Amino acid sequence: MFFLLPYRVKNPWKQFPYATVSIIGLNVLVYLFTTQYLLVINESVLNNYGCSPGATPVYTLFTSMFLHADIMHLAGNMLFLWVFGPPVEDRLGPWLYLLVYFAAGSVGTFAHAMLGASLSAKPVPVIGASGCISGVLGAYWYMYSWSKVCVAYLVWLFIVYVRAGIWEVEAAYIIGLFFLMDVLQGMLGRMAADSGGVANFAHVGGLIAGALFCLALGVKRDTEYVSEAKAMQSDIKDLSMMPLHALLTMLEEDPCNPEILRAMVRPAASLNQLDVLKKAVAAAGAELIDRDPKFVAYYLLDLRGDPRIYQSFHLLRLAGELERLGSPEQAIAIYKMIVSMYPGSADCEAALFRMAQCYWRYWRDAVSAKNCLRDLASQFPNGTMTPYGRMLWNEISAQSQH
Repeated sequence: MFFLLPYRVKNPWKQFPYATVSIIGLNVLVYLFTTQYLLVINESVLNNYGCSPGATPVYTLFTSMFLHADIMHLAGNMLFLWVFGPPVEDRLGPWLYLLVYFAAGSVGTFAHAMLGASLSAKPVPVIGASGCISGVLGAYWYMYSWSKVCVAYLVWLFIVYVRAGIWEVEAAYIIGLFFLMDVLQGMLGRMAADSGGVANFAHVGGLIAGALFCLALGVKRDTEYVSEAKAMQSDIKDLSMMPLHALLTMLEEDPCNPEILRAMVRPAASLNQLDVLKKAVAAAGAELIDRDPKFVAYYLLDLRGDPRIYQSFHLLRLAGELERLGSPEQAIAIYKMIVSMYPGSADCEAALFRMAQCYWRYWRDAVSAKNCLRDLASQFPNGTMTPYGRMLWNEISAQSQH
């Protein structure tokens, strides 16, 4: 005999799983109001809101997904949802995740109605989120087949042999094992007639549905190398301590991830492979300016990155973001870069004016500000920013005399 309990996946998620947490909270709340002394479900609730094959109203297809027979039924389901749900939600997004969750649960209930009822001696009303959560498992199996899953196990043979430990295994194998166990138990008719029974074919149908929904939606699948890199990230925590090849693999999933790009600086510098970092930053494109302008400034100014990967208006936007974030020195350095690289352009004109504003606004440096305004007037005598430059010149002159 054996017992398996997955308790962790080495697959870090980026966004907080609001949908998963909401589902868990709602299931717990329903359990509090539908059980006797928080131990077992009320028989009246089971009869009125559980979904019996071919014998209950349509709405029970939905209500049954939030009912649980006892505290162990609830705890087991919610643990599986918490372990496997967040990475699935992270990739699908909350709304599509909820759609897959409830659609898979509905398919699981129909599978039980068609197969479970005919193979068991007594039909079992379907209650619990197992079909929905099996759909999440199916989606996880499809998207993250090579992801590492940590499983606590207990093996025993009467009292002669007992062994417990932790097993780290790929998701494809552990989820596949659960799938086969449900198929075998369902075929053997191990479903009781009371609320303690297990609707194995609801699990089977939900899992298959979750995987097929993701296939139909064309959801991205992680390669074995990406899964290995994520497992390493999960163990190490500090991305900068990861090897360069693992970070490059992680970039395949999110080429514009500033955390990974920042982490690449250390290993790339130690291996004298900054060209690899420069190629990665170039591949990230201008979106990186919006996601992490300070890193882009660090890359351009400290690492001497090639500014030609950006157009002039990208650099102008970068300088504006740096001002907003309280880094006027870096903003001025970017403005100077625009002036030297794109002389005579409209963005050069804007850069000269903004640079004058920076000198005056942050340091009251009238000399530097006026030098910028002189360049503005000489290079763009009829420019759109020239009138504003004269106004700023007059303001500086008036306040400098006091």
